[in-house]
Amino acid sequence: MKYTKEQWKELCDRIMMTLRPTQYPVAMKFTKTQEELDSIRNVTFCQNKANACKTIGMAAHFQGTFAITPDHFSGYYCAMNNGLMKITQEYIDGAILYKDPTPWHHDQEDAKKHIASNMQYLPEEPYTALVCSAFCNCDIEEADCVILRLPTQAAFHLLAGFVETDWQRLEIPFSGESNCADTWMRTVKEGKIGLSLGCRGDRATGALSYGEVQITMTLEQLLKALDGVDTIEKNGILYPYNPTCLYKGAF
Repeated sequence: MKYTKEQWKELCDRIMMTLRPTQYPVAMKFTKTQEELDSIRNVTFCQNKANACKTIGMAAHFQGTFAITPDHFSGYYCAMNNGLMKITQEYIDGAILYKDPTPWHHDQEDAKKHIASNMQYLPEEPYTALVCSAFCNCDIEEADCVILRLPTQAAFHLLAGFVETDWQRLEIPFSGESNCADTWMRTVKEGKIGLSLGCRGDRATGALSYGEVQITMTLEQLLKALDGVDTIEKNGILYPYNPTCLYKGAF
């Protein structure tokens, strides 16, 4: 689905009024060729120990369009998790997950299982770049997925809107310190909604705030969720939820 700059701005206003997030929603695009990357206007390239989480955070905070290429990553783990570098044996062996500086597992076999799970969402050939653009000033015409950083109450309200019609149980994976795999990489590969509680990368480098979570969706899924939210609110379930219980006869 292609969106013009004006349509992205209208959608941004709708989200800000409906869910009241403190950060701007972000459109994400993985470019397959240099020509595709060059066609996106107003791109600022992340520098200095950059990663995917930082790129999202820059767009969400500074209302611009930011990109990261393989040359800009601070380390191979994030680059490979996001499909921007060719896979190496060191990555497959899970070295970074059970050795310094980030020993998330004490055993190599657990680290290898973790990596094997991540790899199911990776492209056959590496992307040329990852581009993130804030809805309010979006330079991406056709997003691979969208990212919303929301207070937990707003996240619940949005997902309740998604299941308001065509109900389906949402299954949210958790693999540990690989929320990119659980969220946007999964959404891009399988078209499934992702929910991140906020991994170390999100918090330490991406400026995901205390009390916020991160949701990834396709644009079509986001529009369905917002339409569901509108219906829920017309039925009298208002956001934010008031602790005094705004039911008929409560006053």
